[in-house]
Amino acid sequence: MAAETLLAGAAAASVAGVGTLRLAWSRPRRSTVLNGLGWAVLLLATIFSAAHSGAWGITVAALIAMIAALLVLAHAAFLSPAAPGAKVSNRRVRMLPEGNEPLQLGRRIATFLLVAIAAALVSTAVAIGCRALSMLLGATEADANVIALAATPLAWTILSYALLMREARAAQIRLLLGWAIAGALGVALDLIA
Repeated sequence: MAAETLLAGAAAASVAGVGTLRLAWSRPRRSTVLNGLGWAVLLLATIFSAAHSGAWGITVAALIAMIAALLVLAHAAFLSPAAPGAKVSNRRVRMLPEGNEPLQLGRRIATFLLVAIAAALVSTAVAIGCRALSMLLGATEADANVIALAATPLAWTILSYALLMREARAAQIRLLLGWAIAGALGVALDLIA
């Protein structure tokens, strides 16, 4: 009975956390207290779900939170009125060349290869290291696999963002090499373990 209460509490906390964040973000001025409370309730949902069934419980609570967030966003999208006379922003982000500027296709392709291909491979290696580390810390094989599956997109997102924020190609390559070394160590750890 206590186990079901933990999972039900995690589900309720997931929905309450999303609702609190929606309330905090819907105000004219963002409320730091409500914002913090919303994230704290989502953390509580994570703790409850982890206590119930480890990584699988966290996955269930995360799915419930995502479904609640999707419903809240859908509700806001359907019911929010269009602003009268609203104009589309004409702000340029220098994504496409203007006028006679060169296309710089080589630079763009290199950035794509670094961020989409190389960063994905490095992130996978980092996730393998997370799996090996969690196995060494006593996680079951199923939980370690779930941790690796969750670590891959998180590592890729963080690494991609960090790469795109670097303006110099040398800084991007140094960052990618640093992560690649960590990923190689993780793969080596997984092979040893």
